[in-house]
Amino acid sequence: MRSHSSDTAPLAASSLAAGVLLVVLSSLTLITGVSQQAFEIVRAPEPYAAALVRDATWLRAIIAIDDVFIAAYVTATVLLGTMLARRRFEPIHVLIIAGGVAGGVLDLEENHHILAMLRMAENGLAIPIEQILRRTDLSQLKWMLGHLAFVLVGVAIAGRGSIMRSFRFSLIAVQLPLGALCWAVSSPTWQPVLFWARYLSFVSGFFLVAWLTRPNAETDVASDAVGSGAPA
Repeated sequence: MRSHSSDTAPLAASSLAAGVLLVVLSSLTLITGVSQQAFEIVRAPEPYAAALVRDATWLRAIIAIDDVFIAAYVTATVLLGTMLARRRFEPIHVLIIAGGVAGGVLDLEENHHILAMLRMAENGLAIPIEQILRRTDLSQLKWMLGHLAFVLVGVAIAGRGSIMRSFRFSLIAVQLPLGALCWAVSSPTWQPVLFWARYLSFVSGFFLVAWLTRPNAETDVASDAVGSGAPA
């Protein structure tokens, strides 16, 4: 990226923050067994409400951290799309930014819809099945918009150098199929494998962007990342 350190520092910082926060969220899920993802899937209203109440304390903590994570990844996406455009915005750069922002908005809506349903359950109110169906529909849309935005990043990348070619391949041929399979596969054996593989792909992507755009990055590595005016 023929960019000065001061130009890429905010992108490196926000990408690093997103990666670290996602590691924290994943660790909390591993330790507690609680995740908002459990409430992105359709279940009968009674067990759904019971699970909300049972997981309430950790769920609230996870959602609070997730709200900060959303701010970090939306910021990183906007900065990445802007940097790759190099003041010459083309449709693909606009779509990358729009996809990241739309995914973030849907993610925030998800978090606070879950909190609203939690309050309903705690107050003994029945959660209509329509609310649960809405939750899963919009949650799936959120995830797939994110995967689509990352594919566009991969398409826009120059792809010079082994690191960038590998990164581009992972964005186009790995994370998108993983995301689609997470919703298409219902096997209790394979679902957790796919979910954790998806998290790993996101974490590694955030950390790689942070590394490539760090202030002290060598010029040739940075140039590989955005030399073509495309996303990384």
